[in-house]
Amino acid sequence: MSRFVVIGGANVDIMGIADQALRSQDSNPGTIRTTLGGVGRNIAENLARLDEAVSLVSVVGDDSFGRWILKQGRECGVDMRWVRSLPGQRTSAFLAILDPDHDLHSAIADMSILHQLDQASLQPVLNSLKRGDLLICDTNLDPELIRWIVTEAPCPLAMDPLSASKSEKARPILNRLTYFKPNRAEAERLCGFPIQTPAKIRAALDWFVNQGVKETVLSLGAQGTAVAVGQRRLLMTVDPLPPVNTTGAGDCFFAVYLSFRTQGAAVEDAIESAAAGAALTLSDPLSVSPLLSRQSLALRRGRQSCRWFDLNQI
Repeated sequence: MSRFVVIGGANVDIMGIADQALRSQDSNPGTIRTTLGGVGRNIAENLARLDEAVSLVSVVGDDSFGRWILKQGRECGVDMRWVRSLPGQRTSAFLAILDPDHDLHSAIADMSILHQLDQASLQPVLNSLKRGDLLICDTNLDPELIRWIVTEAPCPLAMDPLSASKSEKARPILNRLTYFKPNRAEAERLCGFPIQTPAKIRAALDWFVNQGVKETVLSLGAQGTAVAVGQRRLLMTVDPLPPVNTTGAGDCFFAVYLSFRTQGAAVEDAIESAAAGAALTLSDPLSVSPLLSRQSLALRRGRQSCRWFDLNQI
């Protein structure tokens, strides 16, 4: 793999964590913190912390948040030359309310600046791609732009669908994806049936394979992670951890998985290492843990207990 190129959101995450059960239409005591986020940005920083060559393609406002994003990316080793700073625009922001268990209660995403990404601004990026690169997109982009990118890109593609509603943007281009990482709600929206039992998990993986996705990694929360590669249909479970912060764990999982798979690691090694990365992120208040490294992954993986099930045998 020559390099990773990530096109997607770069924003600030403003998170309010309630001290007790949330009451609607009322002021709730808790803690508020501001960190950097955005799925595209998170994936890029995670890859850089794994010593991968990675470029981020995005837009930010010419404001304090935008300057923070540019500075952090450069310090982490992300190539930020394709991130444009736009005067008079707001940097994307994600405002989240978490319950006392640190699970998402509700959120507002202000991603309107990403409409400034268009074919003209992305053409030089696509012209720079080589067949050995991997292009990663999130679904914050306009659907027409996603379809154009997929048509123009000369290299393998990976996508995170972000949410159940935004996952619809992936439907027309599933047959072009090498790597796809939906969660349960996103996968259910696309395949059209509930995914609860092992038989339904296998059926969902089969559905994505039939759409042309080469590798599907299906996140099922406490139920584990399922993967479809070729004829293989596997489910891995790992002991859950009490989270400090649930924001960003899935982004780290995908980044680690892509890093290991593009380096030739077996699916099992990639999934177990990705689970270790997600656990590291869950234990950190930031959306990307500064402790992430190949060494920390190996140490974390050595302490986790993974169980594998062959879904073709059910």
